[in-house]
Amino acid sequence: MLFAVGLFFVLISPAFLTDGMFMDGLYYATISKNLAEHFGTFWAPEFTETFPWGNGHPPLAFLFQSIPFHISKSLLVAKIYSVLTYLCCGLLMYWICCELGLKKHHFWFVLVLWITVPLVSWGATNNLLENTMAVFILLSVIFYLKSMKSRRFLMLACAGLMLFLAFLTKGFTGIYPLAFPAICWLFVRNTTFKDMVIDTFVILLFTTMPFVLVWFLSPAAQQFFKDYFSVQIVRSIQNVHTVNSRFFIVTRFLREMILPIVIVGGILLIAVKQNVFKDSLSSTRNRWALAFLFLTLAGVLPIMISLKQRSFYVLTVFPLISIGLGLFAEPFLENITFGQKFKTVYKVLTICVIVAAIGANLFFAGKIGRDKELLTDIYALLPEMEEHDVISINDDLVINYSAGAYFYFLKKVSLDPWNKHEYLLCTQPIDDPNYELYRKAPNDLLLYRQTTTEK
Repeated sequence: MLFAVGLFFVLISPAFLTDGMFMDGLYYATISKNLAEHFGTFWAPEFTETFPWGNGHPPLAFLFQSIPFHISKSLLVAKIYSVLTYLCCGLLMYWICCELGLKKHHFWFVLVLWITVPLVSWGATNNLLENTMAVFILLSVIFYLKSMKSRRFLMLACAGLMLFLAFLTKGFTGIYPLAFPAICWLFVRNTTFKDMVIDTFVILLFTTMPFVLVWFLSPAAQQFFKDYFSVQIVRSIQNVHTVNSRFFIVTRFLREMILPIVIVGGILLIAVKQNVFKDSLSSTRNRWALAFLFLTLAGVLPIMISLKQRSFYVLTVFPLISIGLGLFAEPFLENITFGQKFKTVYKVLTICVIVAAIGANLFFAGKIGRDKELLTDIYALLPEMEEHDVISINDDLVINYSAGAYFYFLKKVSLDPWNKHEYLLCTQPIDDPNYELYRKAPNDLLLYRQTTTEK
């Protein structure tokens, strides 16, 4: 366990305690901070004073993240929140593994499979909505597993409510565990067809019932959901293309799984070499492993409906596939014999990983990681500006989407590409008699100021 946790913090160290963030996560951090400062509401969040938040994403993650922003306004708040969602996922994965009978001393292997997915360590510090949504998806899986043992309808109701919260975090991409009862019926065979249908109906009922309630009780929620369906659903399917092939998400998922599959393959080779392969095959474990594999596919394949695809859309399935692979590999781990020399080397390696995790994070702390040149320029120009200033920008900065988020997050400065203001920000020299160069940043940004009384 120490090795797995230490490895995780080594992998995220170049981005964890540093400045700068992936654009989407930066947007979400800005909106959450605004919500903490009472700019915008739950159903109508705001981005900047010149760019309204018209993206249509459900707002639950913003509400959760706004809470720590009452304590500090640093971008580190968003990064720490993001990493904490991963720690919550790790605990929930442990709970699921215990429910399925995986031995506690083998759970470290499941964690290693999860954190060695490159996209997982990248997403941990970039504040994606999928990070929060994964918590609710795993909770829904846990409640369904518990419903098989006791308090059936209460647990099914909780599973449905978790899926509603997952929907309120990122929309329809969070409700694929609705397929879990059918998947368990197909592969685990621990329930009847009738009970599977009832279970699915109850989960669906408690997923949709809160939606219906907020629709009729809150006009603001009703307007939000209308915007969500028009912007995020209809427009995304009909007009928004970020990839050329619907199979992009499948091929990207398979690429991300290369290292975990290699690790499991290595375990199988050792089992074959030690002649314990056949003795390690477990039909019960394999049925559950298949169930989690197909639950993973339920989270990947529906994304193919739209050509608006990003690799991180499948972040929530990696805990599930890691659990499935861990269940499959556990009997082999149990029967393989590790020599004393290997155990000694592993203990030394664990100590090295823990030391490296502490040292690497201390080394990178406070430095600028992502967007180094842009942030250096922004920090150089911010002293010239006041809070709530509105700065004109030229077309060359309109497509630099991170710039507007950084300016507003750091000092509530809004960028405006449509109207003239006292200050004008650009990346190329301009020939305009109404403006003169006021300040040049160290890299690309140029700040001009009006020379006339025209405002």
